[in-house]
Amino acid sequence: MNTHLNINSGLKSHLKGIKSLIVIVLLVASSSVHAIDDYQLKVLFTPSDINLQAETEGRVMIYDGLKSETVDQALNEQFGRIDKMMFVRTQHIQENGDIEVEEDGCD
Repeated sequence: MNTHLNINSGLKSHLKGIKSLIVIVLLVASSSVHAIDDYQLKVLFTPSDINLQAETEGRVMIYDGLKSETVDQALNEQFGRIDKMMFVRTQHIQENGDIEVEEDGCD
């Protein structure tokens, strides 16, 4: 009987640890998505000297999943850098509020 209690106690302890790990993984994944978006916006609108140098040397930045309004703003405000930008999976907000993701059209 005592062995049974020890096994249950150990199992509960492991499950508690697994639950904590899952929560941590979800929080990190969520913050990573925001960090990627923040990074893309920073490079797009306020590129560092290093980013600009890399573009001068031929680097093309691929921006993924930005809203169409953000893409339009970038194309207007960063016109001199357009040839160093590629936008994929651009999100278009529909009149009913749905989001339509633009496919690449490379079928």
